[in-house]
Amino acid sequence: MNWRGRPLTSHEVIVQSIAATTTRTGLRVSAALDTNTYPTGVRVHDAEMAALPLTRHAFHGDWNYALHPQHRPAVPMARAPQAPAPQWDQALLSDPALTGMSRQQLDALTATVARDGDTRRGRPPRLAFPEQVLATVLHLRVTLAAEPLAVLFGSSRTAMHRTLLKNRKLFQGHGIVIPPATTPPAVLAALQARVHAQTGEPHDKIKTTC
Repeated sequence: MNWRGRPLTSHEVIVQSIAATTTRTGLRVSAALDTNTYPTGVRVHDAEMAALPLTRHAFHGDWNYALHPQHRPAVPMARAPQAPAPQWDQALLSDPALTGMSRQQLDALTATVARDGDTRRGRPPRLAFPEQVLATVLHLRVTLAAEPLAVLFGSSRTAMHRTLLKNRKLFQGHGIVIPPATTPPAVLAALQARVHAQTGEPHDKIKTTC
């Protein structure tokens, strides 16, 4: 609406058109041309994407989100040895540090939404309903995307995408809100290592939408 069909004949025209955007509520926009050069073909591993401190917005969280800075302490003269990442165990997926709730609370949440869960007839789903709920909690709590979740739960990407979409609506229907973790839990390292070991392709880029 701001451009009104004005031909974008130069970078200057584009920047000026963006910078001239205003709203009745007082929005002001600043814009500048970035003249830096960036390499192409850079790929990001799925575990790296999963570890980003993202807070997705309620409206189209796949497009609208806040990326929080990772607070890092000043580098000391000698680095202290890092604790080894915890060994992989399927039970880690329901670790309270990841889910933000005790296992009893997770069971209660599952029971609450089970009445409206997937009751379709035919071939049973690959994941049991409690696993579907857990995957959705991890998606909302630590912003794990469908691709690494599919690896961790032994599902397909397509099935996991559908599961997350269905259960997010289910949660909303029950008024259930899973607050995102303020900082990535340390146990997330074990999940990252598991994804690395399972995919065997550390440079694969994944999509974070669900």
